[in-house]
Amino acid sequence: MEDIQATVPCRDSQLKELFELLGDGDEPLPCSIFISGNMATGKSLCVNSVLQYLGFKHIEIDCVECYAPKIMYECIICELFEEDENIKCETMVDLFNSLKRIENTREPIVIVFDRAERLRTMDHSIISSFLRLREFCNLNICTIFITHLIYENFYFRMGVREPIRLYFPNYSKEELFKIIFLKQKSFTYHLLFNYEVEDEIKAELDKPELFANFLNAFLSVFYRPCRDLIELQHMARNNFVKYCEPIIRNEIQAQDLTKLWRHISPILKSSLELLYLRISDSKPQNPSPGKENAEHAGSFNFENILKEELTSTKTFAQSFELPYYAKYLLIAAYLASYNPPKEDKRLFMKNHGKQRKRMQQVKAKAKINEKLNTQLGPKVFTLDRLLAIFYAILEDKIGLTSNLLAQIATLVELKLIAGGKEIDLDAAKYKCIVGYDFIAAVAQTVGFNVRKYLYDFI
Repeated sequence: MEDIQATVPCRDSQLKELFELLGDGDEPLPCSIFISGNMATGKSLCVNSVLQYLGFKHIEIDCVECYAPKIMYECIICELFEEDENIKCETMVDLFNSLKRIENTREPIVIVFDRAERLRTMDHSIISSFLRLREFCNLNICTIFITHLIYENFYFRMGVREPIRLYFPNYSKEELFKIIFLKQKSFTYHLLFNYEVEDEIKAELDKPELFANFLNAFLSVFYRPCRDLIELQHMARNNFVKYCEPIIRNEIQAQDLTKLWRHISPILKSSLELLYLRISDSKPQNPSPGKENAEHAGSFNFENILKEELTSTKTFAQSFELPYYAKYLLIAAYLASYNPPKEDKRLFMKNHGKQRKRMQQVKAKAKINEKLNTQLGPKVFTLDRLLAIFYAILEDKIGLTSNLLAQIATLVELKLIAGGKEIDLDAAKYKCIVGYDFIAAVAQTVGFNVRKYLYDFI
């Protein structure tokens, strides 16, 4: 147990619960286990680690690869019996008959369905049958469903056996620090692979204290908008290079945390524009101190790189294959996030009445860049406000249909909007998490002027 906890950090309670559910080999397995939680919370890793430790015969089914029931059935049979010849298993009844060929009915068998939300697109009887697989086959068999959706998102036309539910919460800030810190050596290797560094500086870069200071600064900026461990590791790897550049150039000492924070703070805030986009793979240049412009030749010109990245963002956004109305919903979400709610009437209604300019309003408009709404970050908005802005900026007159609401859930799934995937007209709240350059590029594809409806630009 301690060995697994060392390889799967910060999931002690979930590992312990899995051990208690699956038990030893001579105990009957539970009929089914339903594991839910957001992406990159260690669900699949925990299940696979426990099953390998227990030595149970188990089959891992990726529901994205096994997109048809026939492929899924044949994959289970091939893995279970280790047969190479072509096996035909067309229906669920064929699968039951094949499973009954197993002689040792007490041998524990586990079938893991990863990304199980894809099962919802198949026939309703499939997931219902897998929930009762042990009952149908009279075997010591357990089915485990791993998904980022909650159980209530799965609909059944008939009564089913309720599975045992296990939830994996998001990692806390301290847990994310601990997990990413375990990969300090790989971060340092990535840095030294791209730079020629002196031995003295290399010793400073290898110190865990330097990486710990960077992680504290990084998570203080990225923890609120992003909890995805995979995305955080990717962004941390890119920004750690930029954090260490002044140390490599002997401009800042590794122990001077104040100057390092002043150097990296604007870079981290600018990197938020590229969150989830994965469009930058820029490699820093190696220093060449023998030249006249050595001071600038080896430097990592972040402003130029950011300009190139934003150009790539525009190209990426323009080629983003969103439906027509989904683009307007995304634009409406951005306007709702970056406009004060009290200004909606003036911005989106034609006959909003005359407004007298007072001295107080004139002073309020004289904002510095740090106080602009587009610089402060997105604000939370309700679903009814999103739909009101959507109908205000859309010229076509369409009704509120289930297809339109489903496109909001799609935008959440694509991580262009943060919020719940469930459409609740009373309590749903969202937040747009893409930047102005992305929205401007999307708006350009439908001929919409975003600046005209932003409070910061009027």
